[in-house]
Amino acid sequence: MLEKYCYQTEISFQQLECPVTEALLCGIDIGYSGIKIQSPNNASTIPSIVAREKKDAPLLVGAEDIRYRDEKGRVWYVGSLAKKTLLFGSTAVKPSTLLGRQRVQSEDFLVQLRIGLFFSKLKGLPEGGYDIDERPIKVQTGLPPEFIVQDSEELRNKFVGEHKYSVKIGKRPWVNVRIKLDSKDVFICKQPFGTLMGNVVNMDGVMTNPALLKKNVLILDAGFHTTDTFHCIQGTREGLALTWESYSMQEVYQRTCEDILSASNNRADISVYSLEKAFETGVVNYGATKEPYNFTKDFYRNLKTVCVELLDELTAAYNGMLNVDVILLTGGTGTAWEKYIRDYYKDTKALEIILAGDGKDAFRANVKGYYNMLVSRCR
Repeated sequence: MLEKYCYQTEISFQQLECPVTEALLCGIDIGYSGIKIQSPNNASTIPSIVAREKKDAPLLVGAEDIRYRDEKGRVWYVGSLAKKTLLFGSTAVKPSTLLGRQRVQSEDFLVQLRIGLFFSKLKGLPEGGYDIDERPIKVQTGLPPEFIVQDSEELRNKFVGEHKYSVKIGKRPWVNVRIKLDSKDVFICKQPFGTLMGNVVNMDGVMTNPALLKKNVLILDAGFHTTDTFHCIQGTREGLALTWESYSMQEVYQRTCEDILSASNNRADISVYSLEKAFETGVVNYGATKEPYNFTKDFYRNLKTVCVELLDELTAAYNGMLNVDVILLTGGTGTAWEKYIRDYYKDTKALEIILAGDGKDAFRANVKGYYNMLVSRCR
């Protein structure tokens, strides 16, 4: 019912003809909800949740279940497999390491980063093994606009150096991974800029939509933990770039959890990361008699309310959209909010709203733009 509002592991291979052949170019978007990869080989999306292996491991191993092992032999579950462990009481998920700015400093973030690097190199999964691209890597990634100055060096340092670890997918054996990155191989931009480049530069690194750069474009990148904006003024100047942490899908989840708690007389204390388990039915059960509560209406009400609150602030911040010709909408939450955004601005003249990419995968617009931008830089 509500499953479309949460990520599951989706391993996807592709064969792009990249004009740069001496190195493997890849875009990696380590978002708060999903790790997105774009390389000539791979277009996978993996939930950002990682969890240390526990004794209460799931008994059934899925074909796309991902495990990571570091140089000390410690094992993490990644993506959908990590989500499964939320069903077991002894597995703790710490929101601070998943969602706070300090996540870049955490072991969990290093796991996410290294999984992104591995999948960039993964060309296929032949029976019982792995088909891996052995070329050296160059990476384009990004940060929220508000954090770009303070956090770029720390993020770059996470990528730079020699990475030694192992990965296991499904029932395949462990494969040892060794990747070395120099500082000159890592590029960092403001996240929404990826969406802009994805809409004006193609996968061959060639500009195909110069008309968009002649307009005043506001990129609205709404994700799980933050909503970011990037204002590009006729392709030559950068306007106001903002980051909101209070208007996001996480806020929708949080308000829904509070509604459930109130409706159950404080008996159903559901965490944000446990809520997704009930998305298939839209019902949570609580108390000794497992009383059912359908939270679907609460979720959709909060989805709209959080969006409208954001748009009120957005409109004020950008002076009633007087200097905006196009809102370029991206991000998983942005896609979920599309109809509310179009309705909010339906009477605003000379304002075009565009869903990034082909509309079906706007949540991957940043990472596609990262890749296109890197190809353009290196060709």
